[in-house]
Amino acid sequence: MLEKFERIKLGHFPTPIEHLKNISKYLGGPNVFIKRDDCTGLATGGNKT
Repeated sequence: MLEKFERIKLGHFPTPIEHLKNISKYLGGPNVFIKRDDCTGLATGGNKT
């Protein structure tokens, strides 16, 4: 049923994941990463898509 609908891109996916080196170093060992949902494109970051 859904096949009849054309897919449209609502953002730029997948968004990058960045290693937070300074925070990881400050915390003494755990590698901390952040998912950059602010890079999805205009007004579609986070859970607004």
